[in-house]
Amino acid sequence: MIRPVRYALLATLPVAALLVPAGPASADPPVVDLNCVTTVTTTLHPNVDLEFKTFTVNSNGLTGTADCTGTIDGATVTGPGQFAVNEVVTGNCFGATGSGTFVLQVPTTEGIKTVTGQFDLVASPTTGTVHTGDLTGTSTVVAANGDCVNTPITEATAVLIDHVT
Repeated sequence: MIRPVRYALLATLPVAALLVPAGPASADPPVVDLNCVTTVTTTLHPNVDLEFKTFTVNSNGLTGTADCTGTIDGATVTGPGQFAVNEVVTGNCFGATGSGTFVLQVPTTEGIKTVTGQFDLVASPTTGTVHTGDLTGTSTVVAANGDCVNTPITEATAVLIDHVT
């Protein structure tokens, strides 16, 4: 029995699928207007000391706490949320520049909402860390497991006071 027509039809299905127009890749980003005070502990790798170098700052998941007021897509924040951050920074104990990404999850009147974003940072001993981008404001290290001069810092806890858009 010869079935060339059926096999020909099956062979054209993958090509036909390529010709179907694709839908939108993703939905519009959320409309975010939040003011947050966030506390997060991060690991620094390699450690930070007097040597000028590139290092990462990572919260290792949604381990920070975020107390926010405001709205996401019109839904009002109803309580504290969780925060994660990941940064790549170049500097030492006396100053640094870099960029990072964050994830913020907060309860709202319409359920848990997740916000992700990017930011740049500049840090100095006199101004603390200044963030610009989707996270705009400042942060201050409130605890560290070293003094940076005698003992390198491998972990630090910071308080961020930011506007999230």
